[in-house]
This record gives sequence, structure tokens and C-alpha cells, in this order.
Amino acid sequence: MNHAEYFGSGVYSDSSLSHFINNLIWDNWLNELYIVSVPPIFEYCDIQDTLVPGTGNISADPLFRDTANGDFHLMATYCGDPYDSPCIDAGDPDIVDFILDCDFGLGGTRSDMGAYGGDNLGHPTGIIEEEEIIPQQFALFQNYPNPFNASTTISFDLLESQVVTLTAYDILGRIIKTMIDGYLEAGTHIVIFDGAGLTSGIYFARLETDNATESIKMLLLR
Repeated sequence: MNHAEYFGSGVYSDSSLSHFINNLIWDNWLNELYIVSVPPIFEYCDIQDTLVPGTGNISADPLFRDTANGDFHLMATYCGDPYDSPCIDAGDPDIVDFILDCDFGLGGTRSDMGAYGGDNLGHPTGIIEEEEIIPQQFALFQNYPNPFNASTTISFDLLESQVVTLTAYDILGRIIKTMIDGYLEAGTHIVIFDGAGLTSGIYFARLETDNATESIKMLLLR
């Protein structure tokens, strides 16, 4: 769970290897996410004003019990609160949680989102630093989903650290958006392409380095 005040951001990330599970990122002073280059992976997270692509993510008021007095437990009618938080039983379904405790977990089926999400002794809420795997070749993968509506995920592998440009074009060859333009470490990288404001049609993503270029075709359907 994260709540930053006084010029704070909810998440500062400069690595695509970070993996966030069962996190609440809400009501931070500056912004919820500050991503330096490419976004990490989010699953079963509640992030304010941002429906992040990924399994089980939501963007809904978590209904903390009493933030004015520093109580960030989730509201639950079981505990006498007026509402049930949307984060109850909304966490990772692989973490079974039958604990009904107003101070520690309200899941009746699976884990809740957040630091008070039930079975966190065996499955702590937090960040998993994935083991880095160096790819065997340069590759730009097909975006997913495709066709897409609003946003889609683009991933690519770099065999070595280098300067990279990832650009989106329309069917007439006009640049729509430059998603990356700078130095990246070797490894797998993930980028979210936001097609907000674009009309339905065919678009292209082109990945360029000093010695290689690859392109994919993307279909936006409204």
C-alpha cells in the first residue's frame, strides 16, 4: 500500500523488471506513477486515476476506513463500516485467504488488495524483483491485444545496451508518438501505447537502433 505526501509519487520506477502485485497506490501528492523509461508489470493493483493494463487491475476508491487518523484498513460492512471496499477479495486469486479479521484481512475467498490483505505473512504485498534474463536476439514482438481499443502493450528484446527509438506512425507515415528515444539496458522492455484521441485504423510501431530496425502493424478499433 502506498500513500505519499509532500511532493511524493506513489511509484518511482526505472526498470521493466519490477512486478507489483496486490498494491494500493492512492492519494499521492504529486502523482501515482512516475515511470522513467518503460513501465513495470502491475497485477491486481488499485491505482488512482489510472487503469493500468494488466491482470486484475482496477481504479476505484479503495474506501480506507479513516485516513484522517492514519487508519488505512479497508472499509467492510462486516466490521460495522457503511460500505464494502472494492479491494476486498480482489487480490491475487492464487493467494487463498479465509481470514475475517477487521485488523488483518477481510477476504472470504482470496486475498484483498493492500498491506492489510489477509495472508500477507506467507505472501507479502510488495515488489518482486524478477531475475534478469538477457535475450538471445534483437526482437520487436507483436503488440497485445491486437486489434486494440485505447491502449495496447508493445514489448521488445535488446541483446545489448544501446540507444533506442520506438516510434508510432499512421498509415501515411506521419509520426504519431515517440514512445522511447534514449539509452536502454539489454533485456526485455515493455511499453504501453496509448491511442487516446486517435481514430480507428492501421498504425505502425518501429523500433530502431544503430544497427537494426523492426516494425509491427497495429489495428485500432473504436
